[in-house]
Amino acid sequence: MAASAINTKAVPIHFLCGSDEDAVKKAAAALAQKLAPTDGMNFETIDGRADTADGAVKSIQQLREAILTLPFFGGGKLVWWKAVNFLDETGVGRHASVKEALEELRPDLEKVDGTSVTVMISALGIHKGRTFSKALLKLAQAKYFDLPDLRKTSEDEIIFQIEQRMKAAGLKAGPGAAERFFQATGIDTSLWSQEIEKLGLFMAEEKREVTREDVNKVISGSREVLVWDFCAAVIGGDAKVALTQLSALLAQEESEVGILILLAGQVRLAALGAVLRENKMLRLVSRGSFSSAEVSQAGEAYLPRKKSGEPISTYALGQAAQKGRQRTAEAWFKALALIYQAQREMLSGTGDKRRTLEWVVVEIVAGS
Repeated sequence: MAASAINTKAVPIHFLCGSDEDAVKKAAAALAQKLAPTDGMNFETIDGRADTADGAVKSIQQLREAILTLPFFGGGKLVWWKAVNFLDETGVGRHASVKEALEELRPDLEKVDGTSVTVMISALGIHKGRTFSKALLKLAQAKYFDLPDLRKTSEDEIIFQIEQRMKAAGLKAGPGAAERFFQATGIDTSLWSQEIEKLGLFMAEEKREVTREDVNKVISGSREVLVWDFCAAVIGGDAKVALTQLSALLAQEESEVGILILLAGQVRLAALGAVLRENKMLRLVSRGSFSSAEVSQAGEAYLPRKKSGEPISTYALGQAAQKGRQRTAEAWFKALALIYQAQREMLSGTGDKRRTLEWVVVEIVAGS
């Protein structure tokens, strides 16, 4: 995300772009307000969203006309080409007619002087290899706003970003609050803004930290959150919560075998965390309102690998290790044996799948 303010002095074309649609919208709206002429008649907005090639060509033509039409009563004019969705190689942007229309737009953009006419473009993406794109980026002052890339950014970093956004909204995240928020919303920054605003309204009369329970009340539970809560309750030894969440999942017609497979994955992480912890290869550390795992170089050799060959993120490992820290690796291996036994029974068709699943939950929680 952008870290510095955009310089608005004598810039003929401003270009704001990125995968973080919400951040692009906010930055563009703020810049438009800053650049807006005194006379509202000199501010023109053109919709850049198009579902068809014809729609895109029409939008480009409207921009060209707006650039070439000077204000009737003098003064500077601002043209905002808003939410353009065809500057990349996906969807409408692939069509030859759209590419041709963009090339025809180039000479008009070159005439924009930043005095009589200023152009602002906000877009959802851009293919930087195109001739038009290269020309645009040479003419414009560009700013990019991209979503966190989980291939390069850890979940811990994303949770820290959520804490910072809460702080900017006047909210202080208590232990587990930002982590819970991340579990419920993922990396949808548009949803972040909506839910943080709701949290602000919810906490308006409260002079305290936002708790995990506050987040639960404000953000409705998704299937992913229910699965997370179920597995966390089993690993944490809370049979009542685990069985409640299990009932909720089954009420949503989740597969018993599917739930068991997801639970097995989390129990394997708890077992791995215990092995690494017992061999002093893993350390749980607090960062802000949540805990994360630090794995030694020797311990990284035991981490599961992605298809790319890179080790998995330690975020999920840290959560499982934190929840299951009261048990030994041997206890978690016994839990895995129970899960495999239950899986065999389910797949063989013997017994009731729901009762088998409830049985394995109770047995794991009891430490058998």
